[in-house]
Amino acid sequence: MEERSDKELAWASDQGDRTAYAVLVQRYYKSVFLVCLGVLGNVHDAEDAAQDAMIKGFECVRQLRDGSQFGGWIVAIARNLSINLLRKRKTAAKAPVPDRPSESEQTEPSHEGLQQAVAGLPWDLRLPLVMYYFDGQDVKTVAQKLAISTSGVYLKLRTAIRELHEILTAQGDTP
Repeated sequence: MEERSDKELAWASDQGDRTAYAVLVQRYYKSVFLVCLGVLGNVHDAEDAAQDAMIKGFECVRQLRDGSQFGGWIVAIARNLSINLLRKRKTAAKAPVPDRPSESEQTEPSHEGLQQAVAGLPWDLRLPLVMYYFDGQDVKTVAQKLAISTSGVYLKLRTAIRELHEILTAQGDTP
């Protein structure tokens, strides 16, 4: 297990040490992926965006002033890349892009309704929901990463849960 701090690893990465950056990727990939998933609502797009974020992080690590802030910095890059991808899709609305995996791509068919319901939430509700419930981050951490107040996080979580309930209840009414 790597015992070096994020600051040391970021500095070593800046000096060209790819092994140091690989340790940072191992530490933060899950958080980066979950943020991308929260914004994009699609596993495959989230994987692509998470990989792009990690590559961009490696290319731009020298711009990071305080290496101890690497985790928040790389998550912000991932969030911004994901939001930009959504914006590009909206402006290039020539061909519809599915935001949900097909049945053959579903890994857990028993959770299909929940996955579709979560994917159907607006990204500003989906992101805190995924960070809190799926990544296990506490409300304070979610608030810091999203640059909103803790009461704002609680409000978004309540709203997301209410909307999920409405979506799932409506799905249960249809055959």
